[in-house]
Amino acid sequence: MLSCFRVPRERQSQAVEFRFPRAQTEEGFYLENGGLVLEHIITSFDGKYSPFRIFSKRELDKATNEYHVNGILHEDFKHSLYRGTFDGREICVKKFLATSSRIHKTWCINEVAVVSQMSKHKNVLKLLGCCLETEIPTLVYEFARNGSLSDHILDGRRRLSWKSRLSVASEAAHAVAYLHNVTPDLIIHRDINSRNILLDGNFVPKLFEFGFSVPIPLGEKHVDAEIVGDVGFIAPESLSTGRFTEKSDVYSFGAILFEILTGKSARNMVPELNCRGESSISNAKSGNWTEREKY
Repeated sequence: MLSCFRVPRERQSQAVEFRFPRAQTEEGFYLENGGLVLEHIITSFDGKYSPFRIFSKRELDKATNEYHVNGILHEDFKHSLYRGTFDGREICVKKFLATSSRIHKTWCINEVAVVSQMSKHKNVLKLLGCCLETEIPTLVYEFARNGSLSDHILDGRRRLSWKSRLSVASEAAHAVAYLHNVTPDLIIHRDINSRNILLDGNFVPKLFEFGFSVPIPLGEKHVDAEIVGDVGFIAPESLSTGRFTEKSDVYSFGAILFEILTGKSARNMVPELNCRGESSISNAKSGNWTEREKY
């Protein structure tokens, strides 16, 4: 198991940069990506890691029916999530877009390193393995049957009961606390939002998307980094300064609680502040909750 997210002292003040040699074949991608993953794990985690499965490109092509459009679970500017089946088990395959840039590879390698350490927590989406034969490694996760939390609190067709919402909020909070306390160098997620909390078949929440995560160097109380995340979930001080602390994640989690309580999107929260700085959160009816609770 990866035991810590420690950057050597002589490198703490420097951004980690990766060199990307040319690799135009599956074998070349495998050698390049395998070296990058190993280098980042050794550098960041003192060489202690838990091995996971290495999938071949052919295996994932078959598992996803050649990445058929009907299997798409989610798409954004950098990757697509596909539903697949491997050895009789449902899986979630995270495939980066062909137009993805080198920074996306850095995020991918970082995600592997961080989530490998987190995977034993029951409220973190478990990384099963990866394929190194693609230009940017393709990641394979356990399958979350009930989709994202946002599907169930913002979509009028599906509502979680108050009991379920409370349970989801409590367990997700445990995952965030674990991230902040499991290592000597406190790790900041930086992309906590209701779309990045997935729900399994029993509606157990699973924290997801660790590519933007950064450690706070030993002896420091903050880290300065590029501004990433979703509008409505980024702490104002981080948005204006690029400075992140564990409180940045706490703010993001608070935005999730806003959505759970009101049924309204946190992305619209700021424009709805009135001239006195009061939020519409106090108006429970604005969320259009119905008395019927499905779960």
